[in-house]
Amino acid sequence: MGEPGNSGFDPEPPTPMASYPTPAGVRSAPAAAPSLDRLLAIFRGGVATSRALDAIWAPAVAAMLIVVSGSLGYWMKQPWLFAGIGPTAFLLASNPGHETTRFRSVFLGHLTAIACGYLAVLILGAGEAPALLSKPPLLRVWASAFGLAMLAFVQPQLKAWHPPAAATLLLVTMGAYRMTGKTPLALMCGVLVVAVVAEALSRLRTARR
Repeated sequence: MGEPGNSGFDPEPPTPMASYPTPAGVRSAPAAAPSLDRLLAIFRGGVATSRALDAIWAPAVAAMLIVVSGSLGYWMKQPWLFAGIGPTAFLLASNPGHETTRFRSVFLGHLTAIACGYLAVLILGAGEAPALLSKPPLLRVWASAFGLAMLAFVQPQLKAWHPPAAATLLLVTMGAYRMTGKTPLALMCGVLVVAVVAEALSRLRTARR
């Protein structure tokens, strides 16, 4: 065989491997000594404080909304706190400022849910059917489906998207609440209180940042 240089082609030189720091090299790198000014900055308003506030904000606000609504309902002896408030409080606390958590969306969302649920029960004549608890009457199942379809149509037309309101609709169509007397007003009072308090807390937090 001839010399490699006379074969008509030369092999490409091998590509050097990338060098990475070894664990020993990493450990040997000197760490910056924590200074008093740096520690004070962290606890006065630094990253650690901001993350801590973010972590406790949503749980604290959600619990506060439930306590306020439930306490006022207990004092007024009216159902201001109901199952539909739970998802609303959770969404308001965890995602403030979103299109679905604006005051208009929350208020109109639950108002249209009550209206669509009541209308579905009225149209299908499900008002006299037993409440949907353990053995669901088919009439209330159909009323729930019809009411939810109406709600899905009405909310986009009003630009008031609020998915938790679907739980309020089901409470109406399943017979948990009869839309008589002061019940609709009490439900909307609970929604109003939660929406107002959540809006105030959201603005307070924005102003402090």
